[in-house]
Amino acid sequence: MYRLSAIIEEIYQKYARLADKRNVRFNLDFPDITRRIERPSIVRRPLEALMPGVVARAEREVSLIVQKDYIIVRDDGVALTPAHTKELCEGFENVSAKSRVGFGTEIRIKL
Repeated sequence: MYRLSAIIEEIYQKYARLADKRNVRFNLDFPDITRRIERPSIVRRPLEALMPGVVARAEREVSLIVQKDYIIVRDDGVALTPAHTKELCEGFENVSAKSRVGFGTEIRIKL
């Protein structure tokens, strides 16, 4: 079993620097740092692939939220088209996304 907190901390540190350079606030909400997962690749692969675009789209804020069944990544940037939102999820069995004007994009990674 792998500590989910170690994976999330690594991703957060890597992309917090990029967000800081763009003057984007990067929030982390991780209430249970003792959580463990069996397959770290189900988290690491999608986060590594998606975070550069999330930070690039954000205007003021990015949030990385760990919940019981999901990791949620939100940006407050421009809304994506349905085709682009679908394209974000391709290649990942456990990723879904939605994007709305005025709300930005939300990506869910199922744990």
